Amino acid sequence: MEKIALILFSILIYTSIGAQVNPTFFGAKSHYGFIIAHSPELKPISQTNPYGLQLEYSWLKTTDKAWKTCFCYGRSGFAFAYFNYANPNILGNSYNLIYFVEPYFTYKGPLKFSLRGSLGVTYLDQIFDQETNPENLLFSTHFSFYLALSLNLNYHINDNYTVNLSANYNHISNGGQKQPNKGMNFPTFSIGIDKVINNTQLKKKPKSLKSYETSIDYYLGSFISLRSSDREAEASNHLLIGITGGILQPISGINGLNAGIEFWYDFSDREIAKQEDINDSAFSSSITVGHHFSIGDFYFLQQFGFYITRPRNIQPNWLYQRYSFWYSIGKSKRWTIGASLIAYGKVADHMDGRLIYIIN
Repeated sequence: MEKIALILFSILIYTSIGAQVNPTFFGAKSHYGFIIAHSPELKPISQTNPYGLQLEYSWLKTTDKAWKTCFCYGRSGFAFAYFNYANPNILGNSYNLIYFVEPYFTYKGPLKFSLRGSLGVTYLDQIFDQETNPENLLFSTHFSFYLALSLNLNYHINDNYTVNLSANYNHISNGGQKQPNKGMNFPTFSIGIDKVINNTQLKKKPKSLKSYETSIDYYLGSFISLRSSDREAEASNHLLIGITGGILQPISGINGLNAGIEFWYDFSDREIAKQEDINDSAFSSSITVGHHFSIGDFYFLQQFGFYITRPRNIQPNWLYQRYSFWYSIGKSKRWTIGASLIAYGKVADHMDGRLIYIIN
């Protein structure tokens, strides 16, 4: 315990002495919410009110280079969140390690309005088991993915402390790696306080920094995922590999339209066809259209996918939604890394990792 205290004290001293330009924040907040029963079979286990505690460390860079990342001021940082789902025998608890980015919409004066996007990994101590926990259709793996979107009001009491109120939409899923995987959607309301070190008054940046291209960009990329070969029960994982390409057309400083095509081969579909003696190909192709936000080095895409070919006996849906996050890397900013989630209506199907090259 003494060693841990010494390390934390050293970090605090280093931050306050070495980071004389950028504000840093040490925060704590409490959560209280409810579970959304997005399918009828989830209603019996969704009548509870999750609560939790979150500890975080974040920083706010004020340089022109940092501002151009999203054409805004914004915080980023790491958090640990504990959630108790008020149903210890079936749903248990989760322990989440999170990275977040939080651009400010307003930054003048003591009151700041911001939007936070969070992603991370979670450990769940109660999961589905056919014999001991058959009611838990939400989780089937101890380790899963955590995603959240939050609207925040931050009020600076003085230069040293900030209080915040947040409305959060939280999602936990294993990305289709193992079934059952209904996933949990649980909105929460949170209240917290931040200790601010080296608080800085944020100033308006010159308009010359906020320039953007109006020409069409093209993209090519690949994606990969792991999927279960049994959509209803525990089974081994199989690769899904694919390629994608398309166009990105800016229509304003941050908004754009996109269209593309995707091809993938799903080895879990091949295994299903083999097990069930179905004459279906594991190859799928589709056309996508959608909208995207392009903010500095970040891309947020919302697309509809229309199947051209698919294993019809395995996948009855002809339409899907895809939600993607890309982040530009390297000096040229042409390479992006990211992830996407494919969903059918209210049901999240699986996630994948993506490597994209943008031609401009």
